[in-house]
Amino acid sequence: MNIFICDDSAEQVSLCKDKLLCLARQHGVHASIKTFPSGEALLFEAEDTYATLDLIYLDIRMPGLNGLETAKRLREIGYLGDIVFFTFTPDHAIDGYDVSALHYVVKDQTSAEKFEEIFLRACERKARRESEVLVLTCAGESRCVPVEDIRYFEIQQRIVTVYYGNEQFEFYSTMMRLEEQLFDKGFVRTHKSFLVGKRFIHSIDSTRVLLDTGEELPVGKRYYAESLASIGAAS
Repeated sequence: MNIFICDDSAEQVSLCKDKLLCLARQHGVHASIKTFPSGEALLFEAEDTYATLDLIYLDIRMPGLNGLETAKRLREIGYLGDIVFFTFTPDHAIDGYDVSALHYVVKDQTSAEKFEEIFLRACERKARRESEVLVLTCAGESRCVPVEDIRYFEIQQRIVTVYYGNEQFEFYSTMMRLEEQLFDKGFVRTHKSFLVGKRFIHSIDSTRVLLDTGEELPVGKRYYAESLASIGAAS
């Protein structure tokens, strides 16, 4: 879980971070947290990392760019994760709907139970997003690729090409990381360089896999038996 906290009060940032780290430990969630003293500082960082962000806690009343303006700009650049407004007053709660905020936390008034509930909701929503969409980034460009549309991945020296619909997109990753991300999502390793969507496989033999689209991909000797068993189990 990649989390940003943005608040001009160092004390409030520390309190929020400590609460989140404690909850993450309690629930077995790996949390990486970065903090920012202003909306401008957060946006500068988010321009390159928004596709990998899961949750942002934003104070509303900050010098310069306030929390609402920061949230709007985050949505404009393509941030799809959750936003929680974390502030002292409920005056702007209704404005959170404009940026699809997950919740509005009033400092010193929100119970520990409620704070935990919001965090767990964010964790659940992250898992749901990841099961439906794969967010890929390379050279400043990001793509949100529906998992069900992905026919296959091809990797050559850490450069991965994903083929989906009528499009393709290159990004950096490893096959091991892809397999972890897509575990139980209907993909099978057929070759050291190919990870294939089972739903698109028409047939397979010891040398090739034929997709419904007519595309032919190689099958590696060491992967054939496992691929056949996996496809058979899914049919």
